[in-house]
Amino acid sequence: MGAVDQIKQMIASKTFDPKQFPLFIQAMQEVSEHNNELKEELANIENTSINFSIPGVVDGFLKIEGGKLTGGAGKIDDAPLTIEIAEEVARGMVTGETDVASAYMAGDVKLIGDMAEAMKLRPIFEIVNAELGIQTGGGAG
Repeated sequence: MGAVDQIKQMIASKTFDPKQFPLFIQAMQEVSEHNNELKEELANIENTSINFSIPGVVDGFLKIEGGKLTGGAGKIDDAPLTIEIAEEVARGMVTGETDVASAYMAGDVKLIGDMAEAMKLRPIFEIVNAELGIQTGGGAG
């Protein structure tokens, strides 16, 4: 079972554990390998790397280079942006129960570094979320 199937199963059963966030990043990579809309989006994005941190739980990274998305567990030393996500918010983001913009406004998602890098992620997450069946917006989307 690939990462996409595992994440879809966790979403359906609402059993996603934030420790599994690197698996979610791997699912993003799998989607990027076959979704033409995402391939086109990635081809238009300058090379970047972004760290994700769920403090006390897990760290993950996402790298876009040459139109390819890769990522997994760990950190990239010179990433221009780190997105710090509260544990419960990370769970809700993946299951679709938490609206990211609201979580950011509440201080449960923090951007450390170049905020412009975060803007590059929006279309990527929209495509991946659609592919995985994640309804964003606190379950109302």
